[in-house]
Amino acid sequence: MKKYNNEREGQIEFFDNFQIDYINNDVLIDNTDGIYNGNIFEFKTDITDLNKVLFQAIKYLSRERIKGNSIPANILLIDLNKRECYVYKSNEYFDDIHKIYIGSASKNNDGFVAREYEKKLNYENEVDAIELQHILRECNYMPIDIDENCIVGWAERYYREVKNAKKGDFIGDSKGKNNVTGEIRKPIHFKGLINPYLKETNEKFKYLMDKLNDKLSKRDLGAFYTPAPYCDLAAKLVAKAIERVPKGNDYIILDRCAGTGNLEAALTDEQLTHCIMSTYEYYEYKVLIERFADKEVRAIIPPTEAHVQYSNGKVSNADALSEEYINHPEIQKYINDKKVTVIMLENPPYQDSTSITSQDENNNRTLGKARTEKFVSKEYKKEIVDKGSSRELSNLFIWSASKFYLRQPTDSYIVFSPVKYFKSVGLLKKKFIDGYSFNRQYFHASASTISCVLWSNEDDYSTELWKLKCYDLNEIVINDDEIKYELVDLDKEVIIRFCHESFDKYKIKENEKDDIENTVWCGKDGYEDGKRADCKTYYNDNIIGFIGVAGFPIEPVRLMLIRQRYFHHGMGYYIRKDNYLKHLPLFCAKSFPQREWFERDIYFTSADKGWAFTKDSDLIKSCLIYCGLSASNKCVSFTGSDGRYYRNELCFDNTNGKTVASIDLEKYTLNSDEEEMFKIWNQIYSYATKTKKYNKKLTYGLWQIDYELNTSYKDENKNVIYDYPELNGAINSLKAKLKVYYDKYIVKKLFEYELLK
Repeated sequence: MKKYNNEREGQIEFFDNFQIDYINNDVLIDNTDGIYNGNIFEFKTDITDLNKVLFQAIKYLSRERIKGNSIPANILLIDLNKRECYVYKSNEYFDDIHKIYIGSASKNNDGFVAREYEKKLNYENEVDAIELQHILRECNYMPIDIDENCIVGWAERYYREVKNAKKGDFIGDSKGKNNVTGEIRKPIHFKGLINPYLKETNEKFKYLMDKLNDKLSKRDLGAFYTPAPYCDLAAKLVAKAIERVPKGNDYIILDRCAGTGNLEAALTDEQLTHCIMSTYEYYEYKVLIERFADKEVRAIIPPTEAHVQYSNGKVSNADALSEEYINHPEIQKYINDKKVTVIMLENPPYQDSTSITSQDENNNRTLGKARTEKFVSKEYKKEIVDKGSSRELSNLFIWSASKFYLRQPTDSYIVFSPVKYFKSVGLLKKKFIDGYSFNRQYFHASASTISCVLWSNEDDYSTELWKLKCYDLNEIVINDDEIKYELVDLDKEVIIRFCHESFDKYKIKENEKDDIENTVWCGKDGYEDGKRADCKTYYNDNIIGFIGVAGFPIEPVRLMLIRQRYFHHGMGYYIRKDNYLKHLPLFCAKSFPQREWFERDIYFTSADKGWAFTKDSDLIKSCLIYCGLSASNKCVSFTGSDGRYYRNELCFDNTNGKTVASIDLEKYTLNSDEEEMFKIWNQIYSYATKTKKYNKKLTYGLWQIDYELNTSYKDENKNVIYDYPELNGAINSLKAKLKVYYDKYIVKKLFEYELLK
């Protein structure tokens, strides 16, 4: 009998012997040894401790439950060298599968005690092998319980698999205006996979309500969860705002987008008596009512379920962007009373509404631009010069706070939002009192900066620099079922500087007279794209590239030889042989790496110092070298569908004659760092010429070499194996050198000329 030296060899032979197509049937998923039909495998060359091996499989099943994947009814532990299969039933370990396990599934498995296995089969024996075949064909699953640990995974799966499904269809509610049982309470699609959720309300999921929205609703609402430690810091700002209330005045704390009330949960009982709250999403409203039903709050709008005007998963009479809401009598009676101080406390949605696609009551899809027809949006456009900024929902909330609610100098606004509303849009020209920089990663979003600022309702048009204290969070494991967050004071401040003019100022808006309209469009990778953009594209021998560097935000940019589809269908401009050098620093500024979360959404690009940077020859040289050697420069050489050869002129491959970049580089003297990078470049090119796909007719930049010639494949363990390790190593070395070079020679000057600010 053959002996196996490693699990992989035996595992593959087992699959082959039992006709399990592990490649095409997604058997090897989520780092397991395999899930096939209603069975999960755990292979060992020799099983010396059944308890440990079984516990490892249970941990995998726990993670599958959290991800919203069906839980196999059978656990099969395979001793490869003895040809033995131990069969366990998952439902015997129901409670263990419903626990949360931190760390590697293969570690820390001592101490687990297994029950007696269901069967032990020696599949070397024909009779046992036939029985094992029958087990492998079984498609039985163990129904799991829905809880706060797994509900997001199952919700996302539900929305993927059930067309046009919404939150109400999934979680449901047996009470209220929208009386829907919901999938979790009466499983139909997941029948046999989940047990009915027996609790009457959804209060248990209060911190996950935003994540339970279907994707369309997530975009529509733009809602994000606010972590408790950040709520506690916001509560300190509330206390500062209350200190500003004049003696003898009453005050209200108004939150028009309270969600499930995370911010209010951090307030004292006395402060809650001043709170007026509302939320637009119906199921969040239900939880909000539940959470604060026994609290003495000033008002929740609408006050009871009976007052809800339900519309397509929303509470239409809690729409903060409507004129009806602004004129709500419960709010207006305080706004019109000079003896009442208004404190606004909000984490408004910050979704670009032009990207929204939503559905009406009849499941007809409607463009999110309908939101731009709301009252607040129309009024915003009447007063704000930058009409396009109305697309951002947070801007509408912030502007309307100042416009319709803040009236007296002692009024205050505490708001969570990315900094652009005061850094570049200029929506709130008010007195800054205090503020924080928080990690947006813990708001169920990507890692970047979200500010939390306390503003006084006093005009301030002169301040253009603000400092925010940085706070991160640490995850603390309380027990198997609970994770809490601990506040981390980074003991640093980030500086926000106002930006007046964007890179739009530098855009070349006119074509030259001898430009020829053609039919070549390129995609994100720099290569010709067969699709046609809704814009014109041109050819001219003097065109060296097409660049898209508009606006304030720093974002991954791509400099391409000739392309018209990226950056919103051609929203960029051509750069030419006689002017491209002065545009390369713009590309470098947009490439600022923002490596730490507290750098993201803090720094913008600006044109506030005009073209002053073009007089700095050292900066121009550095940007030429960086762009010419960088793989972020997506210029490529290719023959287009129009029959023309498009040569990459923004690189340093001179085998087919000097490029435009090479000719300009000769005007400068290289320092030792630059000479070292060009040595590596020469190595790269030498290795590239020895690859099978090298085309001596083409002129190559680093991107095209890496994309076309630095080929690789994945082995049976899904490890990436490079065909030319010397080439790959040299490419990685150059990328590392370029990173250091950018930091050493370019970044400081970008800030000096306020291309970064």
